[in-house]
Amino acid sequence: MIRNYKLVGGGIAGVAVIAAGIYMAASLTTIHPGHVGVSVKKCGAGGVAAEPIPTGYYWRSLFCEEVIEYPTNVQTLVLAKSAQEGRVDDESITVTSSEGLPVSLDVSLSFTLDSAKVPMLYTKYRNDIDQIAHNFVRQTTREGLQSVFAQFTAEQLYSTKREQSRLEVQTFLAKQLSSEGFVIQQFTVNETRVPQAVVEAINAKVAMIQESQRAEAQVHKTEAEAKQRVAQAEGEAAAKKLSADAEAYYNKTVAASITPEYVQYKALERWNGALPQMMGSSAVPFINVPSPAAPK
Repeated sequence: MIRNYKLVGGGIAGVAVIAAGIYMAASLTTIHPGHVGVSVKKCGAGGVAAEPIPTGYYWRSLFCEEVIEYPTNVQTLVLAKSAQEGRVDDESITVTSSEGLPVSLDVSLSFTLDSAKVPMLYTKYRNDIDQIAHNFVRQTTREGLQSVFAQFTAEQLYSTKREQSRLEVQTFLAKQLSSEGFVIQQFTVNETRVPQAVVEAINAKVAMIQESQRAEAQVHKTEAEAKQRVAQAEGEAAAKKLSADAEAYYNKTVAASITPEYVQYKALERWNGALPQMMGSSAVPFINVPSPAAPK
């Protein structure tokens, strides 16, 4: 009899241990790396705990508490026309330029969540981050795009003001979303689509500018070639003048150096010493014969 009681007691204890193990296992929650948890109380007054649950193991009240995880690593919201870039539905955003023309945009927004504000974010929206991003964040992005892009023409948004407008939208989003717990990392305009007439006008302007640049380059080339020819001609003229001046100086110097004595010296160098066989009225070369004295 006593043995039966012991068996029953042991069985009850075993069941209790198993039940306790199941309860503890069901109560143990893991907050994964790159996430924080939000504690939602279901018993008593209920409500959402103000402090987030950090990464690691967390024991929750099995029947009176629910834990919801939110990612704190980088998330990217892609709003595109093509299903290959975003969702199946067309999520591109269309706004109007300063002249009222439609501008269709594919954009992406990368962000993280401020872990301290995650409980407040859940309290306000009661949804997961994907739903919050594709509703609240998308609407805020549309608001920012319209506010900024309305300041520029469609041509500017497509070309010269593309980067400036992107930066202004990113600044707008950082300011508007920070209070909700979003930390903006990067806002990107992946594609800008404007009416075809605007594209054709831009292409025509670009072609005209390129043609003007080619013409200007040709003018510069022609001017450079002309200056080169002038410089070459001036150089040749200067060389000729220098050569002529040198020749004239040489001739003048040589002429000044030819004296009667020099002429006689050069003739003597070439004379073989023979006297003329016939004496006429011509003077004997190189011999200065004095004239006969007049009779007294």
